Parts: sequence; C-alpha cells; structure tokens
Amino acid sequence: MNFLEKIAKQKYPYVIAEIGINHNGSVELAKEMIDAAKSSLANCVKFQLFITDDYISNFAGKADYQNTDTFKNESQKEIIKKAELSIDQIVELKDYCKSKNIDFLCTPFEINSLKKLIKLEPEAIKISSCNLTNYPFLKKAALSKIPILLSTGMGTMKEVEKAVAIFRNENCPLLLFQCTSNYPSKEENANLNVLKTFKKKFDVPLGFSDHTKGNMCAIISVALGALIIEKHFTTSKDLPGIDQKASITPQELKSLVTELRNSKLILGSYKKDRSEEEKSTFKALRRSLVASRNINKGEVLTIDMINIMRPGNGLSTEFIDMIIGNSCNKNILKHSLLRLSDIDIKGENNGK
Repeated sequence: MNFLEKIAKQKYPYVIAEIGINHNGSVELAKEMIDAAKSSLANCVKFQLFITDDYISNFAGKADYQNTDTFKNESQKEIIKKAELSIDQIVELKDYCKSKNIDFLCTPFEINSLKKLIKLEPEAIKISSCNLTNYPFLKKAALSKIPILLSTGMGTMKEVEKAVAIFRNENCPLLLFQCTSNYPSKEENANLNVLKTFKKKFDVPLGFSDHTKGNMCAIISVALGALIIEKHFTTSKDLPGIDQKASITPQELKSLVTELRNSKLILGSYKKDRSEEEKSTFKALRRSLVASRNINKGEVLTIDMINIMRPGNGLSTEFIDMIIGNSCNKNILKHSLLRLSDIDIKGENNGK
C-alpha cells in the first residue's frame, strides 16, 4: 500500500504540520516542533530540503510577505540561507519522527536536493507551488515513482494540466493540492471550488495547502473532497523568521485537528437513513392511520373513518388503499392506531 492509498483509507482528514523553515536552521528547535506537532494530533510533519545557492540567485527580489521591517536589510537569499539544513540533518529529523511515531515528509526545492531525497526512499515527496512549472524537476520526480503531493499555488489550469501530464506519463502516483501562495492568504482567495474541477478533470486524490488564518477554509475543503490538510506550524509566532506569523501554534493545530475530525463526522455517509437519535422523534412526530371515531366490530372501513395523526408508530399512509373497504374484526376506539391485525383484508386476517 503506497502513501496515497494509506491516506484514502483514513477515517479522518490527514493533517500535515508544515514546519518548513520555522526551525531557523536549528535541529534542536526542529525536534521541539516535532514533539509539539505530535502532541497537537498532527499526522505528519514536513520540512524543506534545499541548497540556497542552487535555487536563489543574488538578484532575486523579495515577495511582500518577506519584505517586513525585520528583514528589510536582507535579501531573499540571505533570509532563506539561514534556515538551510543538510541532508544529514534531514535524515536525523526523519529518524526522530520515526522514534516519535509521526510521519515525515520533505519538500526538495532544486534538482540536487530532489536527488538526495529520492535516495532516502520517503513515503512521498511534496513539491511546492514554486516548482509547478519546473518541468525538468517534475520529470525527475515522476521517474522516481514515489507518490507525489503537488501544490498548485500561483498556477493556471493550463500549467496544472501540463504538470499532471508529466506524472501521468510516468505512472507516478499523484495528489493535487489547491493552494494560494501568500503567507497568510485571504479567505476569499482560497478558491476551493477548484477542488471539484480537479476531481472531475484529473480524478486524483485532493488536498488543501491552507495559508489562511482561520480553520473555515480547511473545513470546507474537506467537504469538497480534500483528504489532506497542510498548515504552516510553529511553536511560537514570536520566533524570528518570515513564516512564523503565518503559522499556527500547537493549541491552534489541536483545535484544527479536532474541528476537521468533527467535520468528517458531520459529513456522514452517502446513504440516506434514519439516525439512531431520530427514532424517538420519529415515533412522536410522524403520522399514522387512526380511527376518526369509535368503530364497531364488523363495520366496513371508509375514508371518513380514518384520520392521519401522530404518533408515528402505527400504519403509514401507504396502507390506506389496502384497508379501505375491509371490515374490522374488533371494536376500535376513536384515535386508536389502526392495525392490520384488526382488519380482515379480503376475508383473511393478515396479522401485524
């Protein structure tokens, strides 16, 4: 069973705590975050593997969320490089996750890191939105046959189609994340209906990489078919770093997991049936066939001798045509429930 098959069999949404670069390059802080994510009911933690010099040029500008007063004198490259982890450190964190019984995932950001990660034979590889159109990178990932979780932030449908085709051509298992790439992003830009479009167009498992501040978008995404929810995670929003403010804390993560589990229960099944808690209400509020007056033994039932009244634990209205024109075999008091055993239908007592 591969990673995506495992996810599909889960009772509740699978929650990834994206630690990302919030550890600020400290393995010890990363381990503290793993512990906190585990205690907060996350299924998985995710890290990032990159060689800064291989994927950010000296001339790369900063996104708005990176351009705060705290980092105004640092370039994007300088900011990111502070949080760089080596492959050996990633292996250490992977082993630590195993010892804590929490799943480990990692996002490689350039081809050399991708190659290193593939050698670790992870359960799955997450590909970030910034690599959605990095086609040589996607091709290398597809050839690995390792299940891919692909984010689609900043993308157009044409770009998503081209990316999906690469994985399809190599028969590589794929899950698509809807994502809005800003940190934090606005709820009105979540565009969750695209999950239905992805399902119809690609028929792949779905996830939602949620960068909004609250839980509403994540909960709605589950109703639209998302199996995995990813949220940036930190132990404190006061820690230095460009992603801390857009991340959720342990208490917020635990609340999210609880609400997501409840949302799955609320959705229920695709089968319409009477719930256990409705049974007493059903008896009290539904209608049954009752005598509209006192009926004597031997009288032939006519429509005016029948009322449709509460309670609901007698004959339903579907029996009206069956009993009209037949005689009663006992006296029936006004407002008493009519029963088949009290009526001789076609000269026979059918009993009920």
